[in-house]
Amino acid sequence: MVASNKRFDVLVVGAGIIGLSSAYHIKNEHPDLSVLIIDRAPATGQGDTAKSNAALRDTFTSATNRTLARSTIEFYKHVQNDLGFNLNLDMVGYLWLLAKEQSKALEATEAEMRQQGTRFRTYGVAELASMVPDLVPQPHSQQSMLIGLEAVESGFFGVDCGTVASELIVEFYENELRKLGAEFQFHTEAKSLEVAARKSLGLPGEPLVWQEKRFAHVKTNKGPISADIIILSAGARTPLLLDPIGVDCMIKPRKNQLFQIRAPSIQRLLDTKGFNDQGTVPFTILPKGQVYFRPLKRESSLRVGAIAEFGRPFRFEDEPAAEEPYYTQNIYPVLSEYFPCFTNLRPVNMWAGLYDVNSLDATPIVAKVENCIITAGMSGSGIMKADSVGRIAAALLDEKEEATLYGNRTIPTTKLGLLNRSIEPEKFVL
Repeated sequence: MVASNKRFDVLVVGAGIIGLSSAYHIKNEHPDLSVLIIDRAPATGQGDTAKSNAALRDTFTSATNRTLARSTIEFYKHVQNDLGFNLNLDMVGYLWLLAKEQSKALEATEAEMRQQGTRFRTYGVAELASMVPDLVPQPHSQQSMLIGLEAVESGFFGVDCGTVASELIVEFYENELRKLGAEFQFHTEAKSLEVAARKSLGLPGEPLVWQEKRFAHVKTNKGPISADIIILSAGARTPLLLDPIGVDCMIKPRKNQLFQIRAPSIQRLLDTKGFNDQGTVPFTILPKGQVYFRPLKRESSLRVGAIAEFGRPFRFEDEPAAEEPYYTQNIYPVLSEYFPCFTNLRPVNMWAGLYDVNSLDATPIVAKVENCIITAGMSGSGIMKADSVGRIAAALLDEKEEATLYGNRTIPTTKLGLLNRSIEPEKFVL
């Protein structure tokens, strides 16, 4: 346990993928700085990072989203292919199964995405039916009519997309941080951020409104921890720490539920040929309810979920738990109509985490407020953009105007800030 009277150069609150990436790039740039990473869990990456889908895609029209994602994906490839650290990085692709109106919406962005260098293929319904086992392109049952399921008109396949093992990325960053001399303290929960006057006058009630302020220390269940710079990478807990001190981070928590399915009837999906080198079905999104499934070929299973937005609450839960009715009543009816191989299947495992949703534009926030750098608002794309976010945080610490991402891409450090934010609207919305 770290002595509470010890002061650090940098304190990172949160040992998930974003906190680890930020700490790594800061420590890598400044080996002489003392860096402490704290987390309420017993080990790194045990919170929402562990409960993520760990899926990666570069199919964005927004230059910002595309840059953040492509750079991070390329870094993961570098770690696995050049450094020899296995991440279970499988470029299985993303497959959107599209109804008629979705196909029309895609046509409006296809040329733009091709011009931007996004690699993709499109498929007609007959080709999809021949390639994807058990796909029913046009469900006809009474239930499907009740639900309002539409016929699959076409397919859009993102080539440079895939999946990765979140626990292995966490392991890579942690190993590197320990080599660099960073310290970790677990079972340590940040309770509040304490603000103080930059120049105390010893007056009652400091800091007063007319005094310049700074973050003095983080109050934890193990006592206060002081640092010159605080990196706040607390995910959905971020507003719990910032709201009491009047900093609006535009973040709202929303539950993310995942269900694992394992049965002989889905094996043909796992052995799908023609899309990727792994010989498996891509990460697949269905036309209704944004229901999806992710292949886990090594585990002979599929992970299923839904991207629930309108109708589902923004709500913080201290220990979120998956609700089986969410699967049986929301996901299963859609899944089993388009893919009858799921009929009568129930989850063998289920879990839930929280998305830290940036309610403004669903793009990460990397912002410096006095001596605190906020890295949050991943909106479900944390692992997809983590390495880029960490490099921007390191550049902000050095007060640089631009951050250099992996692959020598550059991005203004103010672009993802709370002030002077500049994010292009995303057009690839199906």
